[in-house]
Amino acid sequence: MQTWASLDIEIVTAAILSLVMLVTTAALHYEALHFLARVSNGHRISRRWIVVILASLVTVHLAEVALYAGAYAVGTNVLSLGGLRGSSDRAALDFFYFAAETYSTLGYGDLVPVGALRLIASVESLNGLLLLSWSGAFLFGVLRDVPARRR
Repeated sequence: MQTWASLDIEIVTAAILSLVMLVTTAALHYEALHFLARVSNGHRISRRWIVVILASLVTVHLAEVALYAGAYAVGTNVLSLGGLRGSSDRAALDFFYFAAETYSTLGYGDLVPVGALRLIASVESLNGLLLLSWSGAFLFGVLRDVPARRR
C-alpha cells in the first residue's frame, strides 16, 4: 500500500518529466519550423515542395511522439510511475502507439495509463494539440501568399 508521501514523490516526478517533455518537444518543433521557414524562403512553392514540407512536418511529429514513448518507458521501467493497462508483450510498440494516440488526442482507450503516468498523458495531449496546430498555422503561412497559379 502506498503512503501519501510516496504518491507525492511520484506526482512531482511525473510533473518534472512532463515539464521536461514539454520544453524538449516545443524546442524541437521550433527549431524544425525555423529550419523549414529558412529553407522555404525564396523557394518556388510547387506541389512537390508542399509534399516535402508536409513530409518534414510529419517526421518532426513522429520524432516528438517517439520522445514521449521514451518518457513513458522511463516512467514505467526506471521511475516506477505506473504503466499501461492493456499492454502486450511488445512494450516498446505499446509505448509508441499510446504516445501517438495521446499526442494526436485520438484516444482509442485500448491502452490506459495508470499511476502517475496519467499526468504525463494529460500534458502530452495538450502539448500535441498545440504542436499540431502550430504546424497547421505554419503550413497556412507558407501557402497564404502564394498565388493560386503557382501551386
